Amino acid sequence: TQFTSAELTDVQLLLLLESLERKIVSQQLNLVRTHITLGSFQREVGAMPHFSQEEEQMLTMALLELSGVQLQEDGSAVSRDKPFTAVAALFVALYSLNFLSG
Repeated sequence: TQFTSAELTDVQLLLLLESLERKIVSQQLNLVRTHITLGSFQREVGAMPHFSQEEEQMLTMALLELSGVQLQEDGSAVSRDKPFTAVAALFVALYSLNFLSG
């Protein structure tokens, strides 16, 4: 599957809604921002941010994987099929939700 669309899927939108309800959007935004800054998810950046529940970490990992990025438990990230546009769409959505909920 190639991730060239700049639009979020229905599944991603549902996951974003759940993230908003769990109040973890700002953590997810910081994670995505960090990875974008370090060069499209191709470097290890340390441990995952602390989420209060394992479900929140799994939710974040699912959002990233749907954007073409596989985030490992050790904090490393593996890019699949050049996901920049899909990750950019996720970043914009997280940024907007964080701003509007803020």
